[in-house]
Amino acid sequence: MSTKETVKPLQEYVNVPLAQLVESSTNPRKTFDEEKLEELAESIRSKGVLSPLLTRRANGHFEIVSGARRYRAAQRAGLSEVPARIADLSDEEALETQIIALSIVRKSFLHS
Repeated sequence: MSTKETVKPLQEYVNVPLAQLVESSTNPRKTFDEEKLEELAESIRSKGVLSPLLTRRANGHFEIVSGARRYRAAQRAGLSEVPARIADLSDEEALETQIIALSIVRKSFLHS
């Protein structure tokens, strides 16, 4: 399945209160570098969140499919809301999207 097939057409962009977001239990990223989080938080304080989180509606809240690091940094930066893209994803599609996003981050890290 290609990425284009995985992420269904955009439904909406919104500013979502941090209190309405929850991290996905299936996020393959389990560790977060504290120093890098603080660097990102500082960037968010000065420039804002430049790339929206990818979320889906789940159980009355928004589950973060991609963007947990930005979410954590936004909390540190004192934001009350963040930009988010809301997609209609099944559990399988959400997991596949998370794996693809992590793979892209790792490739970028290895080539820098």
